[in-house]
Parts: sequence; C-alpha cells; structure tokens
Amino acid sequence: MYNLYIDYNDKEGNKRPVINSVWLKLIGINRVPMIIKNQQFVRRHLKWTTFLRSFYLNEDDIGTPESIMLPSQNTAAPLFLSALVFLFTAQDFADMDVQETAAISTARKNAVETFVNKHVSIVSKKRNALQKELKAFDGVDVESEIQYLVDKLSDAEAAITAATEESKDLLGTLLEYKEKEAECQMIHSRYQSLKSQYISDIQRLTFITEGDALMKNVPSNDKCPFCDSAITHQSRKSYIEASRSELARIISQLQGLNESESDIISELDEVRGKLEKLENRHSEIELLIEEELTPHVNELKAAIAKYRTYIELQNKIEVLHTVSQDLQATLIEEPEIPKEKIIFRPKDHFPKYFNAKMDEYAYNILEECQYQGLNAVHFNLGRFDLEVNGERKSESHGKGYRAFINTVLGLVFRRYYINDAVYNPGLFMVDSPLLGLDQGVDDQNPESMKKGLLQYFIKHQSEGQTIIVENSRDLPDIDYEVAGANVIEFTHDNYVSKYKESRYGFLIGVVGKENA
Repeated sequence: MYNLYIDYNDKEGNKRPVINSVWLKLIGINRVPMIIKNQQFVRRHLKWTTFLRSFYLNEDDIGTPESIMLPSQNTAAPLFLSALVFLFTAQDFADMDVQETAAISTARKNAVETFVNKHVSIVSKKRNALQKELKAFDGVDVESEIQYLVDKLSDAEAAITAATEESKDLLGTLLEYKEKEAECQMIHSRYQSLKSQYISDIQRLTFITEGDALMKNVPSNDKCPFCDSAITHQSRKSYIEASRSELARIISQLQGLNESESDIISELDEVRGKLEKLENRHSEIELLIEEELTPHVNELKAAIAKYRTYIELQNKIEVLHTVSQDLQATLIEEPEIPKEKIIFRPKDHFPKYFNAKMDEYAYNILEECQYQGLNAVHFNLGRFDLEVNGERKSESHGKGYRAFINTVLGLVFRRYYINDAVYNPGLFMVDSPLLGLDQGVDDQNPESMKKGLLQYFIKHQSEGQTIIVENSRDLPDIDYEVAGANVIEFTHDNYVSKYKESRYGFLIGVVGKENA
C-alpha cells in the first residue's frame, strides 16, 4: 500500500506525498502555493480544508445568524480569505515579506545588542594582545630601518645577479674548452693509432730485409729429395732495396708524427690547465652565492619582514578599533521615524468588481428561487454575508430563513467560482438547507421558499456536481428523478422507498443488527 500524508510537516518535511496536492491538482492548481495567513504576512500551505467551507455548508452551521462562510475563530478568518483571494486571482503575493511584530522586533534588537557586545569584547582582547607585541619595537625608527635594509637588500641582490651572470659566462667558456679538450684527445688518439701502424710497418720491412740477407747464405738443392731428379735453378727477385726504400720513408713519417704528437700533447695540457682554472673560479662563485650572498639576502628579508610585521600590527589595531566603533554605533538608538506599518488585509485584494458581481448573482438567484417581496440584496463584505431588503438575516428571522439565506450565499459563491474565479472547485454540498422551514413560525410562505430553492437546484445541475442532504419528509412535492436528479433514500428498513435507489444507510451493504 502506498501511504499518503494528510497534512504538512513544515518542521521535519514530508517523506511521502500529501494528499492535499492531489485534490488541488483536480481543480488545476499544479503546485501547492504558500498563502498569507495573518497581517504579518506569515505563510502556510494552501489546503483544501482551508476553503472547503466556501462550497460545503454543513448542518451544524446552516442556521447560523452569523456568516456561514467565515470560520468561527477570528484568527482563522484571514487564512480563509487569503485562500479565496488565491482561488479568485491566482495571486499568492510572493514578493511580500513577513513583517516583524513588536515582540520580534524587541527580541531582534536584544539579540543584536548581545551579538555586538560579545564581538566588541573579543575584538578588544585581540587589540590588547597586538599592542603588547608592538612593545618589542619601542625606541626603533621602523621606517628608517626598513629603508636601510631595503637598500642593503638591493645591493645584495645586485651582487647575486652579477655573480650569477659571471657563473653563466664561465659555464659557456668551460663548454668551449671541454669541446677543445675532446678534439685534442681525439687527434692524440689518432696519432697513437697511426704511430702503432708505422712501427708495425717498420718491423715488417726489417724482417723482410733481414730474411732476404740470410737466404743468400743458404745452399740450394741440385736434386729433388723425392725423385732424385736434377733441379733447374731459377733466378729469384730481391726485395732488399725496395724494402729499404719503404722503410726510410716510413721512418721519416714516424719522426714527423712524433713531432705532431708532441705538439698536440702540449696543446692538450694547456687546455686542461685553463679548464682547471675555469672550474675552480666557477666553484668559487657558486660557493660565494650559496654560502655568503644568499644567506645575507635571506637575513635582510627576514629583518624587513620583522619590521613590516610592526606596520601590519599597527594597521590591524586601527582596523580593530574601527570595527569596534562601527559595532557599537549599531547600538546607538536613533530617533524613530514614524512610518506606517504594513499589514495584510485579504479583502483589499479581492477582485475589483467582486462586490458588484456578488450583489448581481445574489439578486438573480433569489429572484429565480421566487423569493417573495424581493426588492434589493447586498453582499456585505465586512460581515461577509447577504443583506436582503436592507436587513441582516439575524434580525427578526428564524432558523429556517437563515438556513435558506445561507444556502443562497453558498450558491452565490458557486456562481462566482464558475464565472469569475481562476480556480473553481466544481462542487457544491449542503446539509439540511430546508432546516426550520417546515415550522412556518416567522416565515410567511415556507413551502414556496422550499420549492423555489429545490427547483433552482434541479434547473442548474449543469453548473457542477451538487450534493444535497435533506430529510425526505421536508422535501416539496417535485418529481426529482424525472427532472434528472439522482435520489438516494436511506430507509433504515422502516419503509419502502418510492425512489428507484434506496438502502439501509450511507454505507453500501451495511445494515443494522436487527436486520443482519
């Protein structure tokens, strides 16, 4: 089962839908507005039950000498009238703010005074604490000290900048000499490789020459050692001269290479010497920046920050003093300027021609009900009731007459809802509209009044659902079913009903114990 809330919980909220919103949607109100409930513009949800009495007239109120529309409690009347304003015009006056009552205004002022005094006390304690901190600067010309330190800081930062620039230049020169060193090392390496090659060539040529000389002293064989045949000797070419010539050339080149190697070694030593000096200078500059200049700059900045703290403390003290004065100024009672208090009067916001329309509809309905001696009728907005022929219904009239006029007032509102309101409930219910008209004590022609009223109901069935609860013995002799009315008679099984539809009581299928 899906549970619905019957009413709103403005403090905790509603976790499930409120059935009221469904009822409002049935007449075209898709959102639940917050309407004004009193003169101070306090708001409440618009509820179906708030304006129910404008189209449901119950038996307890039907004969009242007062307005049947207005709630019996005067405090509830503004909310009811505000609901009517919304139904008539769709206005909820969302731009109007809640007005302070005298009690709320006094409470607000007391709360402001407490708040101000508390915060002035807190501010005063902070100000005293700051003033104690300022004592550390007694006898010091803070502004002069700051200027001196700023100048020193400027010099120190300039020194760091110069050292940094020199360090960058040294790095550039170091890079150049590193490249030159690498180049010299590469050339020296090549010389050594070439030198090794020359030495190998000299050793090879020497071996060839020496071998050729030795071969001259070796005797040759005249016969083959295998077949013992005679061997014909061929002349062999000598490589001694060619080898000696090549050896002399290589030795000459080796001597030139040794000289070049000596030169490149000297150049490499010179480059490395300059590199060492540059690296030492670069290290000195970096050490100067890291261990002297930067710590000095930090010390100067810390000193400046210390003196600036003094200035900030002074400024904070001034601000706190100003804040305290401003807070206390809010407590100074200014002369009250008389001004009109804004209050909410729902009747002031009824449609412009509301009264004229109500008068017109009331006259037409009474005339159609064949009210005898009708001369004039007026809807008194102050009393929220009808006055027929200049008389209030409470004056020299019995309960039956009052029930009749109250019923007509309900029909007047129904007509206004249909013709002029933005939202129309589309329903009219009345319990015992003929109550007292059967007595005929102070009413000249009660039967004509009863018949005229019931005939009006029958004739205007198309104006919305109409539900009438009445004692069957009080009904005038009219063929209601032929006229299109749906008549349900509750018999309690005491008699057989003359109507097509009848039952024991209101609930279908429920009978008394004696008939169970």
